[in-house]
Amino acid sequence: MLAQMLFMQPPVPALPTSLNFHGKTVLVTGANSGLGRAACLHYLQRNVSTLIITVRRASEGEAVKAELLAHPDVKNEPKILVFELDLSSHSSVIAFASKLRAEIDCLHIALLNAGVFLLDWKVSPHTQNEMTFQVNYLSNAILSLLLLPLLRATAEANSLLAPSYLSIVASQKYNESRFIANPIPESTTIFDAFNDEKGFQPWSLYADSKLLVRLFVKELAKHVDPSSVIINCMCPGMVKTNLARNLSFPLRLAGRLVLSVRARSPEVGSRVLVNAAGGAGKESHGEMLVVYQALPVIPWIESKEGERMQTSLWRETVEEAEKNASGAIVAASLL
Repeated sequence: MLAQMLFMQPPVPALPTSLNFHGKTVLVTGANSGLGRAACLHYLQRNVSTLIITVRRASEGEAVKAELLAHPDVKNEPKILVFELDLSSHSSVIAFASKLRAEIDCLHIALLNAGVFLLDWKVSPHTQNEMTFQVNYLSNAILSLLLLPLLRATAEANSLLAPSYLSIVASQKYNESRFIANPIPESTTIFDAFNDEKGFQPWSLYADSKLLVRLFVKELAKHVDPSSVIINCMCPGMVKTNLARNLSFPLRLAGRLVLSVRARSPEVGSRVLVNAAGGAGKESHGEMLVVYQALPVIPWIESKEGERMQTSLWRETVEEAEKNASGAIVAASLL
């Protein structure tokens, strides 16, 4: 019993019964399984009017849509729209954002959930960037910038009575990044450091990408008024999902054993996502939420090295976004 208590995660309270998304348009990326699908169900159970889900292949999305609509707790006949989105590709991210703006006139909540967990060196064939860096950080960051104008316009159309939300799935594991103990030299760009195969450390890769997410959210929040758009991130904790599906069989087996003892169900873990992306207040702006509470940043982030990395990351990200989607930074009112 003692061992079980030591390994268990804190309980996640039920979402407030007052949480209601009637009249709202919500975007959830990576909605085909795990946390994304469970978050979609939470929104549907709370009367969301329009739910936008993204998947890499439209056929997968239509299957998920049918399953969600057939769920006995979904009774308000919502509109569910399926969009293709491949986060390994800049062109896919830009095409998705353009299509969304063309077809959707408002967006109240953007929950960027999609991500990968890899232990092998893999490069995106589209961008030539290391895949975990590309998917978990860079594409989500660029997508955030591209969605900002629509999120801001939605809040302004409502006379700023209720802010929109831009929420990204992060992880407390960011504090295990190799770049905390061994900061990137000033002579090396952050992007180059992540794309250096010689410096590849598989067990730090996921934490490294989530460190960038945490720094990006912290910096982006400085440039956006929370009365318009609340920017935050969240850690759902250890959850029973197929995030590690690309690992070798022995590692997957070991992972399943750990998950069976310690992990939350997707339904429970996704409560943390939905609370951040629709329930949290302006006090969550720029923060990481864990079980509905803001988790203080580790001291390193506020150190000279941490602040330098945050500034460099912002500059490189803005430059990359502008290079691939000219005019995006001006449109997002970040200049």
